[in-house]
Amino acid sequence: MVAITNTTSLTFLKDELDSTLSQAEAALEAFVDEPSRNAELQACSEAFRQVRGICQMLELPAAALMAEEMELVAGTILRSVAPERLIGTLGNSIVLLGRYLEYVQLKNVALPELLVGGINELRRAAGKSLIPESHFFRVDVTRERQPPAPAGSAPRAEIQARCRRLRHMYQVGLLGVLRGDSRTSLKLVARALGRIDRLCGNAPLGRLWWVARGAVEAMISDEMKLTPARKHLLSQFDRQIKRLVYEGERALDSDAPLLLIKDSVYIVSLCQHDQGLVGEIKRAFAVSARFSDAALQDELSLMSGAGGSVIRTVAVAMKEELSSIKNALDLAAQGAADTDYCELADTLARLAGTLIMIGQNRESTQIRSRAEQVRNWRAGAIDPEGMDFQGLVDDLLMVENAVATLERRFAPVDDINREVRNTRISLYQLDEARMTVVGECRAGMSLTKRSLTSFIDSQGDRMHLSNVPAVLTGVAGGLMFLELDRARAVLEGCRHFIEQQLLAEGSGAPVLEQMETLADAITSIDYYLESMEEHKPIGDAVLEVAEISLAELGFPVRQAAQPA
Repeated sequence: MVAITNTTSLTFLKDELDSTLSQAEAALEAFVDEPSRNAELQACSEAFRQVRGICQMLELPAAALMAEEMELVAGTILRSVAPERLIGTLGNSIVLLGRYLEYVQLKNVALPELLVGGINELRRAAGKSLIPESHFFRVDVTRERQPPAPAGSAPRAEIQARCRRLRHMYQVGLLGVLRGDSRTSLKLVARALGRIDRLCGNAPLGRLWWVARGAVEAMISDEMKLTPARKHLLSQFDRQIKRLVYEGERALDSDAPLLLIKDSVYIVSLCQHDQGLVGEIKRAFAVSARFSDAALQDELSLMSGAGGSVIRTVAVAMKEELSSIKNALDLAAQGAADTDYCELADTLARLAGTLIMIGQNRESTQIRSRAEQVRNWRAGAIDPEGMDFQGLVDDLLMVENAVATLERRFAPVDDINREVRNTRISLYQLDEARMTVVGECRAGMSLTKRSLTSFIDSQGDRMHLSNVPAVLTGVAGGLMFLELDRARAVLEGCRHFIEQQLLAEGSGAPVLEQMETLADAITSIDYYLESMEEHKPIGDAVLEVAEISLAELGFPVRQAAQPA
């Protein structure tokens, strides 16, 4: 049979498809109005079967599969104990499938990936297993690793014990991803996978860790959206690490699960660059980027519409208005004679209206009252040092703090963004000061990591570590200022290890495994600070990873926190 895939062919059949979907929607609505009309539900199923046949002829596999799932869901509604949920999902699917067909017609391209989410909604409602994100992706998953992996970095008998700590590191990162912090937590996940890959080396299961690392690196470099399917993939990696922990060499010699290989290579194929590990995997599996993840998400947004955070949008707009008001007041305080207080009053009134919309009634009333006062002001007749002018400044600070507090309700709790009860202090300015300290601490951590790398590369030249204890002492001071005592105690432990094991007279060449364990602790602190800098705190669990690393080095935190 000749494949009919061009836009012209779809155009000939588009009216038929639209009409059939409309009939299905009308039949479904009639059934909802009168549940005893089973014939309407049967007509709905027949319509979906017809749509499936047309989509198969047009070689639109995603649309055909979705129509099939819709037919199956329609057939189970009468037997369901909660038909309302199935009916709602079915109604949404009719709309989504219609939009997809319109998208294919207008764009002249069929991206089956755009319907994976809709198909899974139908399967979820029906209690069926979900299809993977790579369902429509074609690749030869039997290809070998290129270049071949070196031998494992540890004796096979030790891998089981070493993977136990690395699994804890991985789980901390995974928990952060599931909670919504993608970037920093993914870095922790990637580090754990990198260590496991080096441990497993050229073992049969090693191929999985190679492509898993590539998938996570692709997610990080392209800042990919962490969809439920991708979070599930990360969870599947954790199950494989668990096998290493509990089965040891038997798991190491087992073949890598082909479905996980396929899912991982699919993620890699969405990455925009071809360098490093990502490029290595693309060449080995002979895949190229048909489109990037960003392009895929844009197309999905075009087709189905995507919403943003209303609260954050409102907060940004209010901060801009507050900034313009403060600039006008600054000019007035400096003696500007052309200040338009009527315009300023209008802006304050708009601000009061917005505050009402977001539930800040007390602040709204105060600002509205102040707007009426400002409307009667005249340029050149207001004393910038007077009570009225300063009262307006105080009210603006009150609104600014109200907006900042509102934003925090919709963000994770941040250890360095502690509640401030002094209403005369701007929360934004205080946060900026804290962020400056966090930035300085991160600079110190970056310098420390570079020094450790140089120390290892030079086979133990202590000159590269000579300044590290002083740097870590400065970072510890910053952490003390931020009241991050647990992180400071871990950092003190790292400093003691460096002073007593790496810089002490008579200490030999660095042991690679010890240096990697120390790097785990240092990196965990850096990720902890990075997550705060990005206002997506990863939580104290990452500090536990660092504490376990220090305990493995023989410097438990409870001792390390004490002066040497």
